[in-house]
Amino acid sequence: MSNQNEGITPVTESAAPLSVAANFDNTVDKVAVKFNFRKVVTKDEATGVEVETKRPTVELELPLITVEGLVKALEAGGKQLDLVLEAVRDVQINRARELVNEKEDISADNFPYAQLSWEAISNLPKAERRGGGIPKEQWEDFAKDYVAIMPGVTGKKPEQIANASKILLNKFQQVKTNKPVLALLKEQLGIYANSSPNAEQYSDCISFLVEKADTFLSMDDAQLLANL
Repeated sequence: MSNQNEGITPVTESAAPLSVAANFDNTVDKVAVKFNFRKVVTKDEATGVEVETKRPTVELELPLITVEGLVKALEAGGKQLDLVLEAVRDVQINRARELVNEKEDISADNFPYAQLSWEAISNLPKAERRGGGIPKEQWEDFAKDYVAIMPGVTGKKPEQIANASKILLNKFQQVKTNKPVLALLKEQLGIYANSSPNAEQYSDCISFLVEKADTFLSMDDAQLLANL
């Protein structure tokens, strides 16, 4: 929500006169957003040498919609209202996809429909809300980087790291009741985040996994069993 009082000094007897920003628009807020890019490996046809390149991160101050802007869109109706509904439903569909991925035996009969309510989704940790929207390709690239980095910084065998990466890609589902394993994998994620030069590129994956691990670690036995 935009803060119309941001940067405004309260008027006192000694305060200088206030100036009003020209063309102020309370329907948007400027928000800094970073756009990261995947590494691309190309092979020189003449030499056969593989070259790895990566487009630099782009950071922009984007004019993103505020509560006032959302209200205006709802009041306008038509295509603006259609887009709002589409965006909201995409959040719910992504959450449904995450729930489906978590249980292989899920069906129309046992699906937890209550977890798709707007209130339920809004109360999830931010990383978990975004988890279903992280592209499959980003998860796969994260796992490849994890496998490449971790043997050198932990001293673990590549096979051990590969096994860990499979558990991470599956969002801890096969070990969610095993708290010692969860704690170890969370610790390993911290090592990866502090060791990989590409960690920022996969910050969404890391945040999601850390919060997911915390969720399972905070559950008591009864809660864990209820989720099986």
